[in-house]
Amino acid sequence: MQTLKYDSDVFDEGNGWIYRKAMAVTIPGLLLAALEMGLINAGVLSESRVPAPVLKIILVITVIYVIPSVFAFPTAWFLSFGKTRLHRESWIELYKKKIVYHKAVSMTMGKPRFTVFSVTQLRKVEAKRGEYILYGSVTNETSGGNGGELKIPVAFENMQAIRDMARYR
Repeated sequence: MQTLKYDSDVFDEGNGWIYRKAMAVTIPGLLLAALEMGLINAGVLSESRVPAPVLKIILVITVIYVIPSVFAFPTAWFLSFGKTRLHRESWIELYKKKIVYHKAVSMTMGKPRFTVFSVTQLRKVEAKRGEYILYGSVTNETSGGNGGELKIPVAFENMQAIRDMARYR
C-alpha cells in the first residue's frame, strides 16, 4: 500500500496557480495603498504641494489598480487557504488493484468530515490542469452510492502513480 499526502508544490502547479498569480499581481497595489495613505497623512499629497495633473494620475491609478488590489488580495488568499485546508486533511491510498480517496468535505471546530471513495477496475485516467478524472467502478463507501467517475484534485504527491494504475492513459 502507498499513501499519497497533500503537497503544496503540486497544488500550486495544478489548482493553486490562479490564486498565486492573483496575489502576485495585487501585492504592489497593497504597497501603493500603504504609500498613498502615508503620503496623505503626512500632508504631502495636497493640492497646494502637488500639481493637479499629477493628482489626477494618482487618482486614476488608485481607482483602477489600488482599490481593486485591496479587495482582490485577501479574497484570493482566503479562497486559496480554504481549498488547501480541506486538501491537507485528505489523502489517497493506493493498493494493488484499488484506489481509496479519503476526501475531507468540510471542517467544523477543527475536525474534518470525510467521504471515502474507492475505485476498482480503473479503466482510464484523464489528467487536466487542476484535477484527475478517474473512470472505473467508483463506490462511495460513506453513503453506499456507485458511479463511473471520480474527480481528484491535483494536490497530492506522486500522482503519476495513479495514472500508472490505469489500463488506458
